[in-house]
Amino acid sequence: MESYTLKLLHHLALTLVFAVYLSVSPTQQSIVPSIKTDAAALISFRKMIQKDPNGVLSSWQLNRNPCTWYGVSCSLGRVTQLNLSGNYLGGINSTCLLQLPYGLKQLELSSAVLVGLVPDNFFSKYPNLVYVNLSQNNLTGTLPEIFLSNSDKLQVLDLSSNNITGSISALISSCKKLRIVDFSSNQVLGIIPPDICPGAELLEELRLPDNLIEGEIPAQLSQCSQLKTIDLSLNYLNGSIPAELGMLEHLEQLIAWFNGLEGKIPPELGQCKNLKDLILNNNQLSGEIPVELFNCSNLEWISLTSNEITGKIPKEFGVLSRLAVLQLANNSLTGEIPVELGNCSSLVWLDLNSNNLTGAIPPRLGRQLGAKALSGILSGNTLVFVRNVGNSCKGVGGLLEFAGIRPERLLQIPTLRTCDFTRMYSGAVLSLFTQYQTLEYLDLSYNELRGKIPDEIGEMIALQVLELAHNQLSGDIPSSLGQLRNLGVFDASHNRLQGQIPESFSNLSFLVQIDLSNNELTGPIPQRGQLSTLPATQYANNPGLCGVPLPECRNSNNQPPVTPSADGDKKGHRLAAAAWANSIVMGVLISIASICILIVWAIAMRARRKEAEEVKMLNSLQATHAATTWKIDKEKEPLSINVATFQRQLRKLKFSQLIEATNGFSAASLIGCGGFGEVFKATLKDGSSVAIKKLIRLSCQGDREFMAEMETLGKIKHRNLVPLLGYCKVGEERLLVYEFMEFGSLEEVREGKQMEVIDPELLLVTKGTDEAEAEEVKEMVRYLEITLQCVDDFPSKRPNMLQVVAMLRELMPGSGNGSSNSG
Repeated sequence: MESYTLKLLHHLALTLVFAVYLSVSPTQQSIVPSIKTDAAALISFRKMIQKDPNGVLSSWQLNRNPCTWYGVSCSLGRVTQLNLSGNYLGGINSTCLLQLPYGLKQLELSSAVLVGLVPDNFFSKYPNLVYVNLSQNNLTGTLPEIFLSNSDKLQVLDLSSNNITGSISALISSCKKLRIVDFSSNQVLGIIPPDICPGAELLEELRLPDNLIEGEIPAQLSQCSQLKTIDLSLNYLNGSIPAELGMLEHLEQLIAWFNGLEGKIPPELGQCKNLKDLILNNNQLSGEIPVELFNCSNLEWISLTSNEITGKIPKEFGVLSRLAVLQLANNSLTGEIPVELGNCSSLVWLDLNSNNLTGAIPPRLGRQLGAKALSGILSGNTLVFVRNVGNSCKGVGGLLEFAGIRPERLLQIPTLRTCDFTRMYSGAVLSLFTQYQTLEYLDLSYNELRGKIPDEIGEMIALQVLELAHNQLSGDIPSSLGQLRNLGVFDASHNRLQGQIPESFSNLSFLVQIDLSNNELTGPIPQRGQLSTLPATQYANNPGLCGVPLPECRNSNNQPPVTPSADGDKKGHRLAAAAWANSIVMGVLISIASICILIVWAIAMRARRKEAEEVKMLNSLQATHAATTWKIDKEKEPLSINVATFQRQLRKLKFSQLIEATNGFSAASLIGCGGFGEVFKATLKDGSSVAIKKLIRLSCQGDREFMAEMETLGKIKHRNLVPLLGYCKVGEERLLVYEFMEFGSLEEVREGKQMEVIDPELLLVTKGTDEAEAEEVKEMVRYLEITLQCVDDFPSKRPNMLQVVAMLRELMPGSGNGSSNSG
């Protein structure tokens, strides 16, 4: 009876379990996560990609673990990251974004040629997403109102450089953990939604430049207390800058150039102690520069060009030791240039053109010789120098913060297009400016400055642009300016300069533009160097100036300075002969120089082709057919690294030859994987084969210890050990080159048979009477035992490299525990 009762209870339990299983909905049953479902999702995603120019997706095969696929990363056995950025995959419809693994946390598809509308339920389908970068694509249409619903974990959203339209209202405020949002270079309309803050209270970066946003900057942004960057450039904003922004104690960048902002610069910004960039050029700001601003001692870039700023330039600028760029051009500033600007020890770019400044030019401006370099200044900025050409705009040009803005926008904006300009250079070019020893750019043109050009400007040895035009400067041009070997632009036109052009100007070999017109200069133009090759208009309206390219100089009787006479025929003949000889010598020198230039050009082209081949070869290591990943990005010339060898025939083997011999360490050349790393077969050009082991770096072993171990291993020779032919360190990778074993590895022979691989008859020999033979067999068995430990089925039981070296050293001659036979 008791047995029957137990059976009945058992059946009831099974029935209950079955009923509970059936009660689970089909949807819940299908959500059982597995790496296989992730792989299937990725394969569905790949099928929607029409082009794969670099073949990066060739490794996406169901017979391989998806965690080893190109661009795929896993955590706890699930796909959590997908990074296919920069591969320019073609013909990808945006609907493919709904074919990704459910547990995805990071998605990086920038420059992947995505086309189409942004899916409505994108974040609803992937609620675990933390990082999303879909920039540099062709996503179009408006963002759905439910786009960011169920995005509670999202921290980074980058949709820059697409063609997204519509408003972003009521989108961002629902993301409680959002730290960075970037909609740069789109066609976003409407206003900046005031409820962004405190909705996204953890927001650190708000990037909305190059859009169609209008209205005012909402004061509610001050409620996002973690904000570091606000970039609203190239929009249609109006109104004043909210004083409440001064409450953002972490604010580092306030960038809003080219808008319609009005009113005064709020003094409250002086409370932003971490402020580095204040870039508000091309607006309608008025009033004076508030002195409270100089409480921000970390300021590195101030740009207030093309506003309606009045008053004097505050002398407090001198306390900003990290200020590198100061642009106050095209305003209504008055008074003298404060001498305190000479205390700005990091200042390398000073633009004060088109104001009403008076007085003399201070002898010391900006960074001086011997000033201590400060690291990290402007290291995170993206800069464009726009140079004016012609006379449609004043000054040489301007420096712009261009992060997230498309270059073609310079030609599309009507008010910018009124200037004839060329985009000179771009990028993070100022990151090294603080290493310059002096000021590099100085524009004081279109003011009312008087007095002489200071001789001390000749000590600014890094100066490349010197603009002093349209002032009332007088006196001689200092000969010390001839020391400015890097000077490329010098404009001192429309002044009252006198005297001669210094002969030292012949040394200015980089000078491409000089304008000394409309002065009172006299004497000959120096014929050496660049000056005589420039247009005559650059010297026009100087009544006493002469010489090429102007008319030749004449004496006081209005005659040419040299008039040969009949009595001087012989002297004239000698001069003609000397000139002829000089012409021949000059022709020979020019020919030799041309040949040298051709040789240098040929060498440079050869080096460039070699560099391109090496880049292509390095790229092959990261290609999808490669069976492993590499960390050699920071290595300067990894392909030229020699393989250290041990008395073998591989004396001139280089890393590039190993790449070529393994077809970029492709999966086809992979012959084994062990506890220390992957093994590849390499067939060299002479037909010989070697085995290359790429070590897994699990320890913090230094380079010196690694090389010492390799030298020890290279000296260990035995007929029962595979010879180590050489080793190579490339970046963070370490390679060993062995003699290739034609009949496979010991792992393949033993097939998990523990110590049974050792022939029992060998063990009997160790008990024989021949002592020498028995000792030799014991030694061989000991080597086999060490080898078997290295290929143990359980990685935790395998010895590390230090232990292996220690055990092998015991078998070397003189160790007392064994002997070595090199035969």
